Amino acid sequence: MTVYEPLPKLRGGQLLMDYIREAQYKKLDPSGEKRKLIDRSNPERLRSGDIVSVFYKNQKPVNGTIIMVKRSGIASAILLRNKITGLGVEVNVPIFNPNVMRIDILRRPASYRPRNRHYYIRNSRLDVKEIKM
Repeated sequence: MTVYEPLPKLRGGQLLMDYIREAQYKKLDPSGEKRKLIDRSNPERLRSGDIVSVFYKNQKPVNGTIIMVKRSGIASAILLRNKITGLGVEVNVPIFNPNVMRIDILRRPASYRPRNRHYYIRNSRLDVKEIKM
């Protein structure tokens, strides 16, 4: 009976899904800046109510107030709302999209509103004003 040596561990004992997730993060966010923006333990994270500017590679920057932050790993996204000539416009921005160069926080509110998702501000007296850069 022939006994073979065991195969070397390719992932260093790390779970497969954790290994794949880390490989995707290294590919899509090598500096780690985008991960810091959605990390709940970071006091400088993105929160609903912040006014941000999103810079793309081949487009003009997009400005708006964050009304929702979806934290789900690589599929994390923010929903921005702005008024352009009196019409409310919302843009869903995937954070780890390769075309998103950076996300700058322009202004933070003095006090944050309750709840994480501010869908209730649409078409109310609380709705955002036109934000210019």
